[in-house]
Amino acid sequence: MYTSILELALLSLAGLAAASPLQPRSSVNVTNPAYNQTLTNSLELAPTVADRFTILKNQGSSDAYFKYNFNLAVNPSPGGGTGKGGSGVLANRKNFPALIGLGVAASVGFLNPCGMNTPHTHPRATEFLTIATGGNVKTGFIQEEGENTELTTILDQYEGAIFPMGSIHYEFNDSCEPAVFIAAFSSDDPGLSRVAQNFFGLNPDVVNADLGYPSFLDHTNIAQFATTIPPAFALGTKECMDRCGIAY
Repeated sequence: MYTSILELALLSLAGLAAASPLQPRSSVNVTNPAYNQTLTNSLELAPTVADRFTILKNQGSSDAYFKYNFNLAVNPSPGGGTGKGGSGVLANRKNFPALIGLGVAASVGFLNPCGMNTPHTHPRATEFLTIATGGNVKTGFIQEEGENTELTTILDQYEGAIFPMGSIHYEFNDSCEPAVFIAAFSSDDPGLSRVAQNFFGLNPDVVNADLGYPSFLDHTNIAQFATTIPPAFALGTKECMDRCGIAY
């Protein structure tokens, strides 16, 4: 009888566990280490990877130097940018010194409904992006002269896409629900250049000439026009915003 009761209890617990997957431990209060130039210099001068890891290990808890927290609550100034369309948090060799010399970096992007990670490039890395939550995330990239047609994808949860090094690319959450993506980079210092923001930061006369002297942009107002370009993560198409009831 007792065996039957024990077996019944174990079966009940197993069923409960199956119905209620484990919840992750909250990481809101787990902070990242502050940038330390002295530590970075020591890691740069270390002769081997093993020596670098020994230096990091001697700094203290492995939580502090071998784990990175992408939670927005502990990244008030995210390296990937922020705007009305969402935010991105980047871990690279500067803010996560364990990456120095390993040739990888990563970011997490939080896309609001109709949010867009505006067109940009990574001059030193190829990117492999995967959707963690959400869906109907549209991406596109243009590579270079000779293959300068836009290559696009529509990504749902757990689907991914690549963006070759130096390509102009974007991610647009064409949905009324938030989406989260995780991106891996083939460099510990991938770099990021926003296309529109940086282009209109050039000499206004050069910008005007490159655009063919459009009537709505003369050389006296290009600098003013540049101030209207939204930073980093922006709201996407008006069709999406109308569908989701979002005011522009």
